[in-house]
Amino acid sequence: MSASNNHERRLRVCHVFANTEGGTWMYEQLRELRDKHGFEVAAVISGNQGPLVDKLRSADIPFHVADFEGDPAAPAGIFKLPLGVLRLAQLLRRERFDVVQTHVFKSMILGRPAAWIADAPVRLAMIAGPFHLEAESSAWIERVTHWMDTQNIPTCQKSRELLLKIGIAEKRIAPVIYYGPDPGNFNVDQIPPARIREEYDWPETTAVICHIAYFYPRMVGGRWTPESVHGRGIKGHEELVRAAAIVVREFPDVKFLLVGRAFGDRGEVYLAEIKELVKELKLESTVIFTGFRNDPNQLLRAADISVQPSLNENCGGTVEALLMESPTVATRVGGLIDTVRDNETGILVEPGDPEDLARGILELLRDPGRGKALAQAGRQLMLEKFTLAHTANDLATLYNSLSERVGPRRRGYNPLVSLVRTAVGGPIFLWLSFRVIVLDLYFPIYWRVLVNKLKAFPFRARPAPGEHQA
Repeated sequence: MSASNNHERRLRVCHVFANTEGGTWMYEQLRELRDKHGFEVAAVISGNQGPLVDKLRSADIPFHVADFEGDPAAPAGIFKLPLGVLRLAQLLRRERFDVVQTHVFKSMILGRPAAWIADAPVRLAMIAGPFHLEAESSAWIERVTHWMDTQNIPTCQKSRELLLKIGIAEKRIAPVIYYGPDPGNFNVDQIPPARIREEYDWPETTAVICHIAYFYPRMVGGRWTPESVHGRGIKGHEELVRAAAIVVREFPDVKFLLVGRAFGDRGEVYLAEIKELVKELKLESTVIFTGFRNDPNQLLRAADISVQPSLNENCGGTVEALLMESPTVATRVGGLIDTVRDNETGILVEPGDPEDLARGILELLRDPGRGKALAQAGRQLMLEKFTLAHTANDLATLYNSLSERVGPRRRGYNPLVSLVRTAVGGPIFLWLSFRVIVLDLYFPIYWRVLVNKLKAFPFRARPAPGEHQA
């Protein structure tokens, strides 16, 4: 059903993303929504330079720049949010988009209240994964602000379950819509395998295990991160290295490719820690750090096994791996269980468990035929449910349905509604700020300080009856 069939003019759709890097899926969604479904599309991003900007320009997709400096996890940052929200609301009112959709938590923090204040007719948040729904502070923010959106869009079954768990009504939750890639970029008949064995002078029979991911910093503790990842590398690099030490006992010639660069300076620290662990376990000839590679799809074609050992994840790189018919081992977390169905499209293992991870890898190394069959079934499932076309079709259906529900008498962008919502939004923001600053930031810090001071205080035990002090 095209957008023009339901309205006198094409629906104007805006996606909000607080970055100029990554976000390829947003660019692809907008392009597909415009070219295949007839929507008029635009983006709001955080700057006018970067890889995402280049993609938008190459596809002739207009974009606007907004200030995303406000950070609810920092005292200074939270006070920058209101101005950013009001500026974005002004932009949305000027452009009069019919649908405003945010991606990732940081974008939602600014885009959700801005679209609500602006009185955009249809307001949506596409939940990028379970992470912020499993962290105490961000889950609380989701719970107390979700009503500003028309609906939330979970992108895996786990996220849908978590939205319900934190108390969001089912009518506020859209059907699951996956972040699907363009299958044209994953054509197994046209993409040749990387000549990785030749590149490293390995025999052609060498078994290769491939893990493609940034080296993110270790997750800090506190209320802004899920407890399961406190102090740990979220992509599971450490667990994979320890699993490699187990696998190499049975397959001494196996090679593990850790593909990807460090994410920022703190990511460099974590990368150095993983390299040191490799040395400690004497795996220098087994675990290879490739750095950034521009041929990930070819690497997936060449690998005997693709591994996704994340501790917290949406669908991660499993969709791409399975589209490339790469036998896949993944942890039983988040959206990975939607794509990797245990013993149907791949092997699932327990998160944070190197022994179970090694078990999954060994199963496929021992029986390559089984791995190939699972991967072929995985590609079929990806083509049936996890492609860009399915994503765009589902989004178009949702946009049209919600726009029809709004009806011709309520098209939005009413100045009086915006004025009232701005007035109402002030107390809401003050309440949110108080809760975040006092309970999430200062209280935990000063409580720890107080506890440490009490521990250091030279309390003197009372003498027992009959005892005398010296």
